[in-house]
Amino acid sequence: MSRKIIFFGDSIIENKSNRKISSWSIKLKKLIKSNSRKKNNFFTYAYSGLNSRKALDFLPNILIKNKNIHFIIIQIGINDSWHFESLKGLANVSEESFRSNLNEIYLKCKKFQIKNIIFLTYHKLLKNRVEINKKNLNQNLDRYTKIIKKFCTINNLLCIDILKETKNIDPKILCKKLPDGVHLSEKGTEIYSKIIFKNLKKFYEKEI
Repeated sequence: MSRKIIFFGDSIIENKSNRKISSWSIKLKKLIKSNSRKKNNFFTYAYSGLNSRKALDFLPNILIKNKNIHFIIIQIGINDSWHFESLKGLANVSEESFRSNLNEIYLKCKKFQIKNIIFLTYHKLLKNRVEINKKNLNQNLDRYTKIIKKFCTINNLLCIDILKETKNIDPKILCKKLPDGVHLSEKGTEIYSKIIFKNLKKFYEKEI
């Protein structure tokens, strides 16, 4: 019987530009298929602009549609961390609300008896504008990264710390060229997929 592996989150997982898809999930799927004897079905749910609040709207239907999920890999938070002038200096989703939303996402996954719930952090961004709160994009994102890591520690979940794993890699390699500077380059998707696969093999050796 084949197992279901779900990738869920924002456009860092997968995005389309000029008819070209950049996706670490596609590359990870290939790595798992070529290195596993198990049969797996893969489903990617990646939404442009998705934050944790919107994720709670999408997630129930995904979980209902895909019963018996063996792995769910979640990447969420970058769109929560944006600070817009229209919000008068406030974050798109406050840190307190982000913590609460992460917990609700986790509890929904537990309710559907998903055995392996995994969260990712993010890479350092090439685009580093100063936002309305007078902090740059990476400084604002860093606060949400810390929340993800602490949440996973408290709940004994695997957090694949992309930021830590890529600390010695130039954002110019990981990111699409400016003016984008946020989404992954082709090389960036390859680096992501290898990091995620390495960690999955390490922590779930008998299950991958």
